[in-house]
Amino acid sequence: MRVLLVGGTGPVGQASLPHLLEAGHQVAVAHTGTHEPPGQADVEHLHGDRPSLLAAGGPVERWRPDVLVDTFAGGATAAKAINLSALAERCGAGQIVAVSSMDVYRHCAAAGVDGNEPLELPLDPLPLDEAAPKRSGPSPGGGMSHDNVAMEAALHGAPRITVLRPGAIYGRHVHPHVLREWSLVGKVARGERTLELPAGGTQLFHRVALERVGRAVAAAIRAAPEGRWECNVADPTDFTYGGLARLVAAELGWEWETRTVGPDESDHPWNVRHPVIADTGRLRNVLGVADPDPVIATTDQVRWLWERREELLRM
Repeated sequence: MRVLLVGGTGPVGQASLPHLLEAGHQVAVAHTGTHEPPGQADVEHLHGDRPSLLAAGGPVERWRPDVLVDTFAGGATAAKAINLSALAERCGAGQIVAVSSMDVYRHCAAAGVDGNEPLELPLDPLPLDEAAPKRSGPSPGGGMSHDNVAMEAALHGAPRITVLRPGAIYGRHVHPHVLREWSLVGKVARGERTLELPAGGTQLFHRVALERVGRAVAAAIRAAPEGRWECNVADPTDFTYGGLARLVAAELGWEWETRTVGPDESDHPWNVRHPVIADTGRLRNVLGVADPDPVIATTDQVRWLWERREELLRM
């Protein structure tokens, strides 16, 4: 297959590339060229801003992709989805793979994700499957510049529309969206022993290893069903915030001085009012994505961050 990655220089695109190449696909990456990734002889690069790259008669259309993979770097919007869909129609592409997010679910809004006002009592049962109710409007933290619900609704133009919904991504990439564990590792690097535990550290926002997301993108091309199909992309098991803190301390030879506080008295990347847990059955049983092991991947992330602590402390 000829696979075109839109936004392929970011974490998800770079994690997907090895698996796409291993599957034998011919791959091109469409991006601005501002952040040129490490060279790969088997990958073609198309440079320009998004409108010019995706325009009628533009570089992507001339490349004639069979599959369009869009990570929606810089924000997902209905307008971007409409332009992508029109491109797919012009190219005769057989599939669109759109990387969305678990934040589309109503339960995430009720839990206070992305600036939403949390509800005292949640609305939906867990784990969240792909048919769980979605929120009714954009989140305050994204507004009109980033709304995965609107993006998903606007997708069309190909016989196969595959929507991947990752949780909170972590992995070996220096990028704000995948450095969440640094909030704990950074405390150790700065010598901060006090650890505030909102609600006793029981918060859980379902995480996913970046490597698992990359595998899911490649597997979606191989195994996603015809028609429109959504798939949660998350680790099969996960840690609470307190559990993550315990793992960080164990790996780095650290001891925390914990203090239990209310949910609104502290902040950290997984500080949700209600646990957010996704059903990952489709990912495992349909796409066949089982690796990596979540404990090994999380431990690897902690060690990787620690090795780069001097660089990250300067950011």
